Amino acid sequence: MLILGSGSPRRVELLTTLLKDFKIIKPTFDESLVKADSSIFALEEAKGKYFSLKNLANPNDFIICCDTIVVLDDEIFGKPKNKNDAFNMLKKLSGKTHKVISGYVIANKEETLYKEKLVTTYVTFNALTDEQILNYIEKENVLDKAGSYAIQDDEKFGLVKEIKGSFYNVMGFPLEDIKKDLIDLQII
Repeated sequence: MLILGSGSPRRVELLTTLLKDFKIIKPTFDESLVKADSSIFALEEAKGKYFSLKNLANPNDFIICCDTIVVLDDEIFGKPKNKNDAFNMLKKLSGKTHKVISGYVIANKEETLYKEKLVTTYVTFNALTDEQILNYIEKENVLDKAGSYAIQDDEKFGLVKEIKGSFYNVMGFPLEDIKKDLIDLQII
């Protein structure tokens, strides 16, 4: 059985495209414990989530945990604390190219079968007015999204000018890479 260590409805939805039968357990990992630089922060958070769930797994289970961050000029943008924080993040991202970095771990309980990976996508925002940012914040739930935006909402709001890399990575679950590793581990 595969255990998805996540409370994210987007990750559940995306994993369902690959696998119909899996369990969902929200990790209990305290993300404030991670003290890593921006290049490996997401991977260290994913590992922490994995280790928080490891003892809940059966010997034949696999666990997959993922974390996603937005990085602009070495500043990490996680989930905003409030709408004002979201506004400030989106204002900084306006007209610039940033990185969306996801780290994930797929492993069995004994760690004899183990995959970990960092996936980076480059996203360029359009130049946004304060009015556009405020409209977006009022109409969308930005508080549960790294960088304060969801790429799947973009058609309505036109935040993004260009994406180089995985669209699904920007959603928080690099589906293409995860699929390859699930096949390699013979989970699918």
